[in-house]
Order: sequence, then C-alpha cells, then structure tokens
Amino acid sequence: MAAKATAAKLKTADAPKPYVVFARRFRPQTFADVAGQTAVTAALRQALVSGRLAQAYLLCGPRGVGKTSLARIFAKACNCLNGTGPNGAAEEPCNVCGACTSIQEGSSLDVIEMDAATNRGIEEVRSLRENVGIAPAELRYKVYIIDEVHMLTREAWNAFLKTLEEPPAHVKFIFATTDPNDVPETILSRCQRFDLRRISLSDIVKRLRKICEADSIAFEEAALSRIASLAKGGLRDAEGMLDQAVNLGGGKITDAIIRDLSGAAPDELIFEMLKACAAGKTSEVLAKSHQALEAGADPDDMLSVLSERLRSTVLSKVCGAESPLLEGQTHLKDAYVELGKVLSEDQCLMLIQLFTNARRQMRDSAQTRLPLEVALIRASRARDLIDLSKLASVLESGAGKSVQGGAPPNPSARPPNAFNTEGARPNWEGRPATDKLQPAAAQMVHSAPVASANPLDTLPRAIEAIKAQKGGPVLASALAHSAVTFDAGRGEVAIGTDSKFYRDALTNPQNQSALKNVLAQVYGREWIVRVTDAPPPSNSARATMPAATAPLVSPGTNMAARPVALVKSPQEEWQPEDDYVDAGSLSLEASIPSAEAEAAPMPSEDSESDEPPSPSTQKFDPPLVDRTRAPDPKIAVDAKLVENLPLVQAILKGTGGLLLSVVKSKKKETGDGA
Repeated sequence: MAAKATAAKLKTADAPKPYVVFARRFRPQTFADVAGQTAVTAALRQALVSGRLAQAYLLCGPRGVGKTSLARIFAKACNCLNGTGPNGAAEEPCNVCGACTSIQEGSSLDVIEMDAATNRGIEEVRSLRENVGIAPAELRYKVYIIDEVHMLTREAWNAFLKTLEEPPAHVKFIFATTDPNDVPETILSRCQRFDLRRISLSDIVKRLRKICEADSIAFEEAALSRIASLAKGGLRDAEGMLDQAVNLGGGKITDAIIRDLSGAAPDELIFEMLKACAAGKTSEVLAKSHQALEAGADPDDMLSVLSERLRSTVLSKVCGAESPLLEGQTHLKDAYVELGKVLSEDQCLMLIQLFTNARRQMRDSAQTRLPLEVALIRASRARDLIDLSKLASVLESGAGKSVQGGAPPNPSARPPNAFNTEGARPNWEGRPATDKLQPAAAQMVHSAPVASANPLDTLPRAIEAIKAQKGGPVLASALAHSAVTFDAGRGEVAIGTDSKFYRDALTNPQNQSALKNVLAQVYGREWIVRVTDAPPPSNSARATMPAATAPLVSPGTNMAARPVALVKSPQEEWQPEDDYVDAGSLSLEASIPSAEAEAAPMPSEDSESDEPPSPSTQKFDPPLVDRTRAPDPKIAVDAKLVENLPLVQAILKGTGGLLLSVVKSKKKETGDGA
C-alpha cells in the first residue's frame, strides 16, 4: 500500500500542468484592469463606495468585452474581507483574502454562475427562487451571475418577476447579455443597465503587448495591429488569435503569420492596388486582386481593408500622420502619406463609398468575387470621377468652366442638350457669341422711359449674383428657365413658369427676399416680384420694344437670324403669338399691299435700282376672293410655290382659311399686273 501511495504521489508530481489560454490567464481581476470600459467601472466603484448597491444589474454588450469579468470583480468587491466601505464593501477587490481567492477560483458556494442557454426553463427558475431565501454559507452576499440571460423563456421570466423586484437583502443579481432587445421590459425596469462598448484598437494593442511582454514573446507591431483590427472590438477574440499565432510561429509573432491565419492580403499589396487605381491601371488592379484571392483572401474582408486604408489616408491628410486617430497604425503612417500624394481627399471619399456599396451588393450576390472586381474597375477611374455637387454648380452657372480647372469648352462645339436634360436655357449667359439677341426668355414691356440700362442686358448678372445666396442655384435655374418681364414704370418683375417646383421656390418668402435684394443691387432700385403661371419660353421667344425704337423688317432680310419685332404702341397690350421658323425673306409689313402701295408704280424687272420699296406699316383688310370663280390661267400663279411660305402659313393659321389659288391683281388704269 505504501508503495502504491508513493507511486501515485510521484505520478502526480510529474504530471504537466494544464495550459491555460491567454483569455483566462490574463482575465482582469480589478476594475482598473478592465480595458475600455471606463464609464461602467467608475459607476460600479461609486456604488460600492457609497453603499448604494442595487438588487440587480444588467450588463449589455458584444462578445468578449468584459461582461462576465466585471460581474466577478463586482462580486469580489462586495464580499472582500479587507473592504472599508459601507457594509464592508471594497472599492477594489484585494484578491488576497479568502473570499476573493475562492471567487476567483470558482469554489465559492455563495457566488453562483448560471448559463441561461441551458437553464432557461421555468423549473430552473423555480429552483433558483427557492434557494434565494437561504442565507449565504460563507460570504457577506449571495451573488447570482446569469450569462446570456436573454435566452430565458417567457414563462421563466414571469416566474422570476417577484423575486427580482424584492429579493432578500443578502442577494444580488448580475445579468449579462449580448441581445438586450430580447429581455422583457418588465425585467429591464427592475435592473440597473450598463452598456459595454467595443474595445478600441489601441486598448487591444496595449493588452496584447502586455501579454507578450509577460510571457517573453517576440512580436511585430504590425502583427499586433492586424490582430486588433481582425478582432473587431472583442478582446477575447484578439487573445485567442494571439494564442494561435504563438503556436504557429514557435514563440514569435509576425505579420506574415497573422495574414496566413486570417487569409488577409498583405498591406503592401493593398497599397499597390490603391496606387494602381489612382494611376488608372485597371489590368494591374485586377491582377493584384486575383493574386490576393488566390492566396486565400476573402473578398468582403478585402473591401473592408481597402475602405479602412482609404479612411486612414484621409485622416492622415486632414489631421496629420501623428494623430491619435491613427493610434495602433503607426507602422503604416509612411504608406498613408505616400498614398495621399496620388489620391485627393474627395477621391478617397468617393472610393470609400464605392467599396462600401460593393460590400452591400456582395451580401445579395451569388458570386462574391464579381462585386469586388466591378468596384475595382470603377475605382481605377478615380482620376475621372467628379463630385456631383461641383458638376451641378458648373451646369447651373452655365459658364462652361471646366471642373478640372482647364479652359472652358466652346459652347458652339458642344452638342445641344449634351448635359442639360431640361431643354433649352434661353437666359444662359454662355451661349455662342454670334447670338446677338437679348435673353430669349426675357420679355420687356416699357410703360415709361427708363433712364438706366436695359434690365434685359444685365439679367445674366442677376442670375449669377443670386447663386451666392442660400438656395441660390435653384433660384438661378428658375430664372434661366422662366419668362421674365420687367415693367419699369410700375417697378415690377413678373416671372412666369409652368413648373410647380420653380414656382414653389420663387414664392418661398425667404427666396423672395433674397431675390429682391439681388435685383436691388444689380439694378440700383427696388422691384416688386410677381410669380405667374406661364408656359416655358421657346428658343425663338421675342422681346418687345417701344414703337419708336422697334426696327422694321425690310424685304430680303433673313428672318432666321433675328427675332421678329412686332410693332406695338405703349398703350396696346402685348398678345403673344405662335412661334414659327421663318426660312424665307418675305416680311409681314412688306408683303401685304396697302392702298398707297397699289397707287405707287412698281419697278420693272430690268430696273437697275437696287433700292427695295419702302415698307408700309398701315393695316389693311385683305380683299375677298371669289372661290367659286375659276382663276384666269394666264394670270394664275402656282399655289405650290407660295403655300409653304411662312407668311402664308401665318395668315392661313390666323384666319382658319385654305389656299386655293394665288391671283395677280390688275391695275385699273394700265391693266398691267401688279
């Protein structure tokens, strides 16, 4: 028997100690040792110091952020034998006394840890409720730590309500959950809730560095930074990956080892891909992405890393390479500076949006590789990407200025409506210089002489000036697409548009005030702005002028090159007429015979005089034509030769008649055709 006992002792002494993973061996033992949860630890400390301990606490947060560790530390602080606070509580557990060591080792009978995923029924809760009334066996408080409490059934919660609301004085409940939304409101109202956040990259790197130094493990800073990035805010995940890296590297942790474990693409390859995108080398970008994917990289992770590197590049350009926002990435600061030289901030932001949208599409795509490659092809055109706000500003200004800062394009060489889908912009000040017309959308009615310059000539200035105001681009576009009428006598500006959007913008009180201020600055006087419902102006809209200054159109003038000046007296009301394309040389005033024109002799065909007959502006009533009488074949004119003339078309349209024939009139005295 003695020999057997001696052999058993030797066997026990020689047995290797079980390995404890980093996540358990370096679990926080005090509030100060908890990483990244300053607000929660401060609140719990203050409760212990003041003696204001609640009957139940709910700790919420993602996995691996310290929920269970905080629950154990709180249980030790409540029962620490060296505590000096109210009821013997300690601000920090001593981890030396019997109570602290028993809780730390998990041997205390008064600290009960339960997993709600396996003890989720009503029977388990009934058993717990019966044991709550039993006094603590060793410690000051009996503490129940229930993990993943959201897994309890509705019946179990209902059986737990009364006990949770009024437990015995010696009982404390600490619940932990990753999904607080599944906890009933009746339970939430009976607990003090604390939300634990994800741990920052810098805090994870500090903890990993501390572990490596404690175990004398050689490491690369890039490797620790990559582990922290892959952990996504979970310290337990980071410590588990560190364990794997130590095993794979034989006691040395390198960035290459972490890449092999995670399948991540090397940082050098990521930066080369982004530089190739900046240079427009599409084939090179796709080749490098193929290289990374063949090496085991995940497409979604690659898009995430690309976005993260672009984000850090922007932060480096804006805040500097030494900014605390880049903490944990100091080994990449030189790479961020180099990438910032070939990509502007706007390009980086647009590429981030491009890669983010690709990740969203990847979730709905059967081929995860396709969204990545499409995004990289588009990213390789980063030099050609233009901010939509800048493009809209250029289009609204109408000045034809290049977005990239080059020379403005030739408006006459640009195809019509190449960018403008709204139609013609008659008030656009950048139209071809050969167009000597006034703004086509503006119509001027003079009710009194105006000493200042014609407002139509300076309307483009008003359109340009309004852009600087709040909501100015919309107002400028509304003026450019509306019929604008200045009444100098009344001091009134009438703006007519059939667009509800433009009418709402023009009738907005704030926009009206801004528009009046701009008009007053441009024209040196106050104007009343009136918005009317009117059809949009056409490309050949006409501007009226006083009768004294209106030029008359003489025969032989090409009407397609200038507007038709309609002669109206100041007292007559303007009556808009239908537009038509005048391709002939026959004018209204010169072609209609009057009484004086009939009496005047007509020049012969072989006359050497080049002077055209003076036009007459007198009104006349067209002679009635006997449509029942057949025209004289000797003097009849082929109707097909004149039926397409614009003047004839206008007369027929105005009278509603038909053209049957054209007959020359006979003079009474000579009998010659006139």
